Amino acid sequence: MTSLAPGAEASRAPMTGPAGRNRRFVPPAHGFAPYLEAQRKLDANVPNWVRALRTRGMEEFQKLGFPTTRVEDWKYTDTSVIAREAFTLPEPLAADAILAERSARMLPGTAVLCFVHGRALEATPSGQRLPSGSRFLSLRQAWVQEERLIQDALGTCATEHDASFTALNLAFLEDGAFLWIPPGADLATPVQLLFAGGGVTQPTLVSPRNVVVVGERATVTLVEWWYGESAVPYLTNAVTEIVLAPGARIDHIRITSEQGAMLHMARTAVRQSAGSSYTSRVLTFGGRWARVETETRLAEEGSQAVFDGLYIAANTSLVDHHTTIDHVARNTTSRELYKGILDGTSRGVFNGKVYVRPGAFKSDAQQMNKNLLLSDDAEIDTKPQLEIFADDVKCSHGAAIGRLDEDALFYLRARGIGVEEARRLLIFAFANEIVERLPIPEWQPRIRELLRAHVAGSPEEDAS
Repeated sequence: MTSLAPGAEASRAPMTGPAGRNRRFVPPAHGFAPYLEAQRKLDANVPNWVRALRTRGMEEFQKLGFPTTRVEDWKYTDTSVIAREAFTLPEPLAADAILAERSARMLPGTAVLCFVHGRALEATPSGQRLPSGSRFLSLRQAWVQEERLIQDALGTCATEHDASFTALNLAFLEDGAFLWIPPGADLATPVQLLFAGGGVTQPTLVSPRNVVVVGERATVTLVEWWYGESAVPYLTNAVTEIVLAPGARIDHIRITSEQGAMLHMARTAVRQSAGSSYTSRVLTFGGRWARVETETRLAEEGSQAVFDGLYIAANTSLVDHHTTIDHVARNTTSRELYKGILDGTSRGVFNGKVYVRPGAFKSDAQQMNKNLLLSDDAEIDTKPQLEIFADDVKCSHGAAIGRLDEDALFYLRARGIGVEEARRLLIFAFANEIVERLPIPEWQPRIRELLRAHVAGSPEEDAS
């Protein structure tokens, strides 16, 4: 069990002395001028409160800069790959050039909202219709049509204070998705957000913001799918906020499948009321550098959370997952299983924090991280973490790191299966434990197709 002083990871040190030495936060290598210049290029035809949020975000980002590895939460992940670039906003381009593979990622039976470079292609979704009373539209459209609803929710789960990338996201607040589900609605139609990126010629920053509100006793399935390829640095800095009313339920699937020099920073922040249920399924494949933060606050009695994760890295990629489950109220439950597959000289990072606050009696939390290393040069830094401040609780955590089971390989080869095919079968079986938990069986072949693309030799299977 590892304990940190509350707030220790968020403290700041003065930006003095030699660059990067003994400094917890550092300014961008090119200073803040490129970011200020890019912000001035944002569409100014927005409500005054949006402009005020942008200003507030930039002010906080300028106070902080980027975290270094001297910040505990960033101990194993170097942000210099981002800090050294002078990012600009994406140039307009024909949507067809970047959406050619959209159909392969549109899951059947969903209502879909598509984005290019973080901007919605249409104000309202295509595909299946949602029940009357639901709101599903672009953020830009929402702050005109549903201004009160969006103002009540935006920023309530993910604050920018002492959070560099959240502040940067707020500074470039421009678009994203807004989903509002009325009380009592049981949505049989899943909701999908497709984010296409890449295809640029200069370092580019996009900053989508998604806001989801699920009403009392309402139920919904939400899928985010981020994809693209770039030969130059392309940073997606995304924030998703989810507010769950009493008894609300959401199954949230987040898929990242990016290639080349794509950089991906994401934060999902959830606030749960009494009896609510949040299920998170994070699947991260490819890209040069990725960090996905998922956090929920079990704020009222009877709320529960399930965190499933699968990450795959190869070559020189880095993939980092940070999770936080905060048991604030009594009789709350959480289950967490993250699995990683690392090949080449790739690096993985897992840090899962579970807090049990004073008075959170009868809390029940289980956490596990398992990793499969396919090469001698692949690395994983894993840190499951419990902080318990209450009695009468049931909590466990653990981590496992290993290689392919030689006995299992021998068993398969003894039955006439070649060594490469045997390896593929074992790798696929390791990953499939997470895939088979997806809530809609018809989606599973699509995800297994991603496994075949990102894991050297998953077994062939019909992905139709």
